[in-house]
Amino acid sequence: MDSFNFPKNFLLGTATSAFQIEGAGETEWKNFTGADGTKLDAAIDHYGKYKEDLRYIQYLGNAYRFSMDWSRLQKEAFGPLDNEASAHYKEIFEALRKENKKTMLVLNHFSNPLWLTGIGGWTVRQSVGIYFDYVKKVLEIFSDYIDYINTFNEPGAYATMAYILKEFPPRRFNPLLRNIVLKNMCKAHRTVYDYVKEKYPHINVGISQANMFLQPLRRNSLWQNFLKWFMDYLMFEHVHEMFVKDGKVDYIGFSYYGRILISKFMGIAYEDRGRKFLESMGLKHDDMWEIYPPGIYELIKKFHNKYRKPIIITENGICTNNDDLRVESIYGHLYQIKKAIDEGMDVRGYFHWSTFDNYELAHGFTRRFGLVSVDYNSPGLERKIKRSGEYYHRISSSNQLLKY
Repeated sequence: MDSFNFPKNFLLGTATSAFQIEGAGETEWKNFTGADGTKLDAAIDHYGKYKEDLRYIQYLGNAYRFSMDWSRLQKEAFGPLDNEASAHYKEIFEALRKENKKTMLVLNHFSNPLWLTGIGGWTVRQSVGIYFDYVKKVLEIFSDYIDYINTFNEPGAYATMAYILKEFPPRRFNPLLRNIVLKNMCKAHRTVYDYVKEKYPHINVGISQANMFLQPLRRNSLWQNFLKWFMDYLMFEHVHEMFVKDGKVDYIGFSYYGRILISKFMGIAYEDRGRKFLESMGLKHDDMWEIYPPGIYELIKKFHNKYRKPIIITENGICTNNDDLRVESIYGHLYQIKKAIDEGMDVRGYFHWSTFDNYELAHGFTRRFGLVSVDYNSPGLERKIKRSGEYYHRISSSNQLLKY
């Protein structure tokens, strides 16, 4: 590397999503039980403990990527924003601004109000206008505090998990509805992009696409290459292209969690056969995927060459109780990002997932990604900074890649 310094004004922060730390609220996740048998309920009660949590958020970088609970803010379609909820989130924005933290607001992160899902959610055309109304009202209040927007978090993952794999609400198998959801989200994204560029040009707008580094075990295998194409089509770059066509993004945002090696099946560590496959090859993994830092460099290079726009890593982290492994992973991925920067690729920032141990989507509380631990057995859901959090603080406060 040219040096260990990241560029001036490089974003180094952490990321959360509202329902995973605040709880289900009045969303379609209400009464949800994860695969581990745990109930979402109030999650880690961030809504009640936000003042304590802000100290960790501010400690862990110069930026914060987060979402707000739409169901708290708006009680019905086209209704006014709730004054109490608006004041709550404004206090968070003001605390971040006071400490000169950059903000990336995710307008829709896998969670929708029950009143929207009651009429069909993103499967109905009205969802576009309903969402646009909500966004306009959010911007009226919070635009001065927002530096970046993700209109949607991983729309391909959302549509596939909800309407193919049946892991997200409404847990239905209907490929046609999945395609309709993506079509409506695309229209909503483009509508919001044009509006923000006209009314609030200081805000950078994009999405966060899901991405894994897909690699066939045998380069010439027709089956393995078909599986790679199918996964890319279903969840990754094909979906991304739907949203970024016509240049309706100011930056390329993507999450990265590892490599998926493809043999007769996908080498995924949260499946027994996938974990045994990775271990048989001596490959390092967490509780979910293979840990493969070079993959983030390869994807940055791919998107840099393809789109020629600034790149932001909107999520990266590992799922493990082994915090030494998390520290190693942070260094490995930031090393690869610094390598890309040194080669002239325009990477503007990195958000670590996640600030806190939280409710990990369909899996539940037992999957841990946080730089801050949460003791679910303690009455007050006690928080404690991990060694990985201290390490990340040293990196973000110095703007340097430091050895661990």
